[in-house]
Amino acid sequence: MTDLKKARKGKIEDFISEHEADPEGDLDKLDALIIRPTQGSEKATPPALPRMSSDD
Repeated sequence: MTDLKKARKGKIEDFISEHEADPEGDLDKLDALIIRPTQGSEKATPPALPRMSSDD
């Protein structure tokens, strides 16, 4: 079976032909998964660096 990693290295046609009979996914669940932030993955924004005085 061709996995996605192999497909990305030039075996995309094999990957597609092997997965044509796969059942369709649930797009609503996929959208919810993509939109929902993963717990603990959000990082705080680092503080801004102080502005240096310009010699201009």
